Formats: sequence, C-alpha cells, structure tokens
Amino acid sequence: MPAGLLSSREAEDAGRVIFAANCAICHGVNGDGRGLRREGMIPLPADLTLLSWSDEAEATRTYRVIKNGMPGSPMPSWPMLSDRQIWDVVAYVHSFKAR
Repeated sequence: MPAGLLSSREAEDAGRVIFAANCAICHGVNGDGRGLRREGMIPLPADLTLLSWSDEAEATRTYRVIKNGMPGSPMPSWPMLSDRQIWDVVAYVHSFKAR
C-alpha cells in the first residue's frame, strides 16, 4: 500500500470519482450495498460501511478484491483500473468509517 494513502485527501477524492463511475451501481452511492443493480444478486453487494479498518490488512484485502474480483459472487475483477486507481478507491472506501 502506498505510504500515507489512507489519510490522503487527494487519493480519497480520486477514488470518489472512480467509485461513482464503477462501484456505486452495485454498492450504492454511500457504499451501503444498496445500489440500483443489487436486486437479484447472490450474494448481495457488500455494505462497505461495515468494513473493519482497524489495520492495513483490511485495506490490502479490499485492494485484492477490487483487482481480482470475488469468485462465486457477482463482484468482477477490474483489470482496466491501474494499481494506483484501485488504491484510490480503497482510500475512498476507507473514508466511509468516518461517516
């Protein structure tokens, strides 16, 4: 994980744009798992506001899920996003804990 990422306002702002364009349709604009496309998904999209952000391990796990997808679920991989863009999304998702 890039140093200072989870406290970077710049990364959070960049991640917000990417999240809105690619993730909110399933995870909801507030990251609560209540996106427009959630109906009929098994399992339902994750409520990202419930993630534990007690350590960097959760951030790394979130990065891997975005990069590789989650087999057995509707969560796809995102190969079109660069590593930096994925980390920016992680920074934005991390910001949900403060809301």
